[in-house]
Amino acid sequence: IGFRSIEIRDRQLLINGQPILIKGVNRHDHSPTGGKAVTLDEIRQDLMLMKEYNFNAIRTAHYPNDPYLYDLADELGLYVVDEANIECHGHYDFICREHSFTAAMLDRVQRMVIRDQNHPSIIGWSLGNEAGFAFNHTMLYGWIKGYDNSRFVQYEGAHRPEWGQDPHNYERKDAGMGTDVVCPMYPTIDEITEWADEIAPRINETRPFIMCEYAHAMGNSSGSLADYWKVIKEKEGLQGGFIWDWIDQGLLEVDADGKSYFAYGGDYGETPNDANFNINGMISPDRKPHPAMIEFKKIAQPVDFSFKLHADRNEFTIRVTNQRYFSSLDDLQWKWTLKMDGFDLEEGTCSFPKLMKPKTEEDVIVSTLKDAFDRHSLDTVIQLGTAEVHLDIAVFCVGGATRQGRIKSVSELQDYPEVASEQFALCTRSTGIAVHSLPETFHQRPGKQKLSEEDSKFTLSSNCCRATLYEGSTSFEYALDSKTVVFGIRPNLFRAPTDNDAVKQNGDQFNDPSKPLGNWLRLGLDCVCLDEVVTSGSLSSSSITSNATIYGQPGKQSYPGIALAEKLLSSMGEEELNKKVHLGSYKQTIKIDDGILYVEALFDLNESLTDLPRVGIELAVPSELKEMMFFADGPGENYSDRSYSSHAGVYEGSISDSSTYVVPQEQSNRMNMRWLVLAEPNGRGKLQVPKFSEDIKSTFRGAVSDRQGAMIASTSDEMPQFTVSRHTDVSLFSARHVKELKDDQDRIFIRIDAAQRGLGSGSCGPQTLDRYKVNGGEYSLSFCIKPFGY
Repeated sequence: IGFRSIEIRDRQLLINGQPILIKGVNRHDHSPTGGKAVTLDEIRQDLMLMKEYNFNAIRTAHYPNDPYLYDLADELGLYVVDEANIECHGHYDFICREHSFTAAMLDRVQRMVIRDQNHPSIIGWSLGNEAGFAFNHTMLYGWIKGYDNSRFVQYEGAHRPEWGQDPHNYERKDAGMGTDVVCPMYPTIDEITEWADEIAPRINETRPFIMCEYAHAMGNSSGSLADYWKVIKEKEGLQGGFIWDWIDQGLLEVDADGKSYFAYGGDYGETPNDANFNINGMISPDRKPHPAMIEFKKIAQPVDFSFKLHADRNEFTIRVTNQRYFSSLDDLQWKWTLKMDGFDLEEGTCSFPKLMKPKTEEDVIVSTLKDAFDRHSLDTVIQLGTAEVHLDIAVFCVGGATRQGRIKSVSELQDYPEVASEQFALCTRSTGIAVHSLPETFHQRPGKQKLSEEDSKFTLSSNCCRATLYEGSTSFEYALDSKTVVFGIRPNLFRAPTDNDAVKQNGDQFNDPSKPLGNWLRLGLDCVCLDEVVTSGSLSSSSITSNATIYGQPGKQSYPGIALAEKLLSSMGEEELNKKVHLGSYKQTIKIDDGILYVEALFDLNESLTDLPRVGIELAVPSELKEMMFFADGPGENYSDRSYSSHAGVYEGSISDSSTYVVPQEQSNRMNMRWLVLAEPNGRGKLQVPKFSEDIKSTFRGAVSDRQGAMIASTSDEMPQFTVSRHTDVSLFSARHVKELKDDQDRIFIRIDAAQRGLGSGSCGPQTLDRYKVNGGEYSLSFCIKPFGY
């Protein structure tokens, strides 16, 4: 039994008189083994995951669900918009104005409302999805409002033009006869801003704006999710929406070799099919959260923090904002962690102010945190800028434990679910990592630098270290004694396309101007080459410099079974396929100093080039270096338009030999790389991040002792992005399923980028915002490579 009031007033949806934000998701019934026949356990898994990741609402797209879902929503506390099973994509304008369908449509709506009316979790009814808008819908609206006026009714089609699915018309006069909320699908950020700032005030709109679908989560997606929510939280009348959608609708299969994979459209020989278009969820078919879930969890968290340092009186305050609508923060407790150069320095716990009212804020002084500042002289460190200093906050839901005084230590807190996080950069470096600040364990045996040229081969050496480069090429090998540490290096302007770059199995998108992949292939970015290479050596600077012209080679790579690539290549004439495309110039300088290899790469790309996938380099290291530790934004993957939830720090991990996504594509990028360590297993456990010791050098010594490997460190003020993978971008693009990926047995590939295109949600919705796109111009990368343990 539940009691609550629902009303719409002054452009706000009010629950019990409180304006709320709908942090929702569209949910289809799906089981990887049962298809549409889901078990009760799978339904519970779904709703428990939603709660864990701070969702508060479900739209039952596009049909009423099993009664068990509503029981669970009542129990767990999730708002529900219950949707009638009415949709006619193929005949969009037909049934809404056809008398012969009136009784059937009314029957479906009546059965839904009468069956589900006693569930307090249901706050609204939906008239269905993408079925036009005419008198049949206004009849449905009228029946519901006459039978149950305690809830709102929504229908997206009420704001479409009278015929067709052209852009939304927010000024349609009869829309109020079909929907109590303005609920468009896939509006742009500019569109929702215009509605809030200009359209709604001008037409005296009283209804709230709640997107029925947005942020299409197909593959590596959900770019600009934080940008949407920044506007939602700032603008009157915007009250959130429902992400599309919850789960990848793939079916578990096993091939003849015993490899499991998820099948999708076309894999059973059916025609027509929509390929992987239903692989568009926030979680995988086996209910593993995709990285976008972490982004949403941060956006929707129940508590926010801000930090203010009062330098004049040598103290600081932390402001806590309770983002809940109806309750205090008494069931939560938080942990603070001070970090020095990415490593944990000290941590402690803190409670929230008691009985803190919803939607209020209070300043908190944490004495234990202040003591830690003083103990480590962090005021001096910050003033002198001698190290990066971060303050991390993690919030845990401990239920009634705080009231009983049981939660005291950090280790106890870790057993409870984390519901919120924050990071404050208290001090950032203004320059790249200097050699002297890196640990001595990485320094190799010094020796006199030598430069030799023989048989069109340049060799730069310093005692045991040797870099070899052939004239006419910029690729080199870097070896320590007889051990090769780096295999080759090449400019890289391509990425394995995401589903937003284009659905590679949809041949019709090869010429779609809103999808950049077709243009990338026409430019030959998937197979760039260097021509007119001029190489010179300088003994005085112990360096080798190469200048070259970058060309694309369209059609050089073939992609059997990838419909978009096949259709594009078939549309190109022989002359176009045999022509190299001038892209710009490339300059590379390498030098060795004290066993450290320094690399500088300069790109000058044609200004006419727009919306490129990336600008960077790719190099390879031995496959034995399969454990990694890095100081960058993490711990999971992040991109320029999906990094709100990422925190700077030192993290460890193993290099995955599979794909995060059902359809292989770009993945595992990390922003703002300070350094990356790749190491061999030593038989005594995985590489683990230690706590900060007396200084950065001794901290590193403890982390990599008795291991062999290499460190790549940025030496520039501009921190690059990086990806570590067992597969090249071309290999990922060529594969339709994870089972088709073949590991390179000898190499691990490292991609270091000066820039990479954001993600957007353009598979069905707005493309990547202009500020996250990569265009022609000048770019630079500077980094060093330091072998250790050999």
